[in-house]
Amino acid sequence: MTDKRIGVVGSGIAGLMCGQRLKEAGHSVFLLDKGRRSGGRMSTRNKESWQWDHGAQYFTVRDDRFASYVDTWKKNGVVIEWFDLFPGQASEKTEARYLGVNGMNSIPKNLSSGLNIHQSMCVDTIDYKKSTWNLVMKSGEVFTCEELVLTPPLPQVVNLLKESNLFNQLTDSSKLASVEYEKGLSLMLVLDKPSLIPPPGCLKLDNGLVSWIADNSQKEGFPNQNCITVHASPKYADDTWDEGSNRVAEAMIQSIEPLLGANVVDWHIHRWLYAFAKNPLKSSFYRDTNMHLTIAGDAFISSRVESAALSGLSAAESLIQSLK
Repeated sequence: MTDKRIGVVGSGIAGLMCGQRLKEAGHSVFLLDKGRRSGGRMSTRNKESWQWDHGAQYFTVRDDRFASYVDTWKKNGVVIEWFDLFPGQASEKTEARYLGVNGMNSIPKNLSSGLNIHQSMCVDTIDYKKSTWNLVMKSGEVFTCEELVLTPPLPQVVNLLKESNLFNQLTDSSKLASVEYEKGLSLMLVLDKPSLIPPPGCLKLDNGLVSWIADNSQKEGFPNQNCITVHASPKYADDTWDEGSNRVAEAMIQSIEPLLGANVVDWHIHRWLYAFAKNPLKSSFYRDTNMHLTIAGDAFISSRVESAALSGLSAAESLIQSLK
């Protein structure tokens, strides 16, 4: 095994799975993330006694490799099955949906254990010279490594490579630039009494404005504070991206009033510029061996939690083999 240092940009589930697998194999690895804490779209928002999952709401398991991790998380009280059938859904479509106990962010918290993660580090430019990657932060700090793994949303990766004058040096770079994302908008509500959302506490909707509503107080480990997460439809999120939050929130609340059955006493909006990859690449990850560069994340296979996790894991396995 070589003693090359590996840098991973992004501490969402792809970056964390990648980092943990590399660490397990005995490699020197560090992670950089622009956020204050790990998780990416597997985020849990807290304000005072209120709490919402405002990104990914649950995940499914269809691959044995990911199932082994989920089994361990279940045994350790990190995740729990939420439900296996939406209200009114045909019984043949049963599929277990899992969530993090005390919030989806419990999963990245668990995966962060033992990793060397530098939070609040926004990468400004990168360059590759003399077999070494130099990562320059907006704060001026510089990190170096011999192998680099990039896991942010693919348009951000492409922009970083272009701004660093590296994009055209990659093989098959046009594939990377072809992936497009849908925007997302999460509206977080606080009600003055329990909602009318039926068990298990969530509904898929199609009213033109809203695609999802969930009552977080019906999730395992959440406080009973009547906190509701509402996701806008991709079209409504895109159409209203630049509009004022007050108007957007008012319209979304009005469209779901019968499900609330209560007054809204507070609300917050979070906009996700890169919510879902519309046309993910068919491979598990991208690697340019000449540049010692690997790219992984939710732009590969499908824009699901499991796919992002497996992308990070597959990227790590590929690196482990190449560094033997």
